[in-house]
Amino acid sequence: MKEYLKFALILLIISFTSCGEDEKPMVVNQPKTEAEVTYKVKFNFKWNKQDFPEDYPSSAHFSSLIGWSHSPESTFFKVGTIASDGIKNMAELGATSTLTNEFKSKIEKKEGYKNVVGNGLGSGVGTISVELDVDKDHTAITLATMLAPSPDWYVAVVNINLLENGEFVEQKTVNALTYDAGTDSGVTYGSSNKITKPRGPITVIKTPPVGNGKVIATVTFVKQK
Repeated sequence: MKEYLKFALILLIISFTSCGEDEKPMVVNQPKTEAEVTYKVKFNFKWNKQDFPEDYPSSAHFSSLIGWSHSPESTFFKVGTIASDGIKNMAELGATSTLTNEFKSKIEKKEGYKNVVGNGLGSGVGTISVELDVDKDHTAITLATMLAPSPDWYVAVVNINLLENGEFVEQKTVNALTYDAGTDSGVTYGSSNKITKPRGPITVIKTPPVGNGKVIATVTFVKQK
């Protein structure tokens, strides 16, 4: 009888041990998003007379490159929205101060992470590079520069998300697009000022002289070590 009770006790202990092991949660290895990553962003501009022959201006150039890192859900700069004063001033004048203040205000509200102002370009062909930080909550970058001279046109990459499959990409290249800010109704590079009232929506330019199907700039994002 004692041997029977001893055997039953051993079975009971084994039973409890097995239940404990079954209840242990399964460990799944998930990619870990880095806290902060720096990207070097290089614009390679190709606005030349051969590819854009209609009305090509002798004084072709680009204003200071300006932008920010933000949540992919941000609608700032989105096609179909109305340009802010900062976007208007950048697109019409190449000015950056108002847009910088708008970025800083959004960053204070946790809508963005960092902002940057880079160099301009004194011709239609060449490169501009900047570095900009992203983090796990603000994984996208938007950068823009006025195409000059023009009524209210700018070249930009908008809401480029650098987080893919839970990890920041090592490198990514996209085509920049040319946008109309919807604040001036001019139709060519040298058009006189003609304020659009009320402001129209931001659109991608798909007609000449600048929207002729050619790529005006390629933009490469490279993760810094």
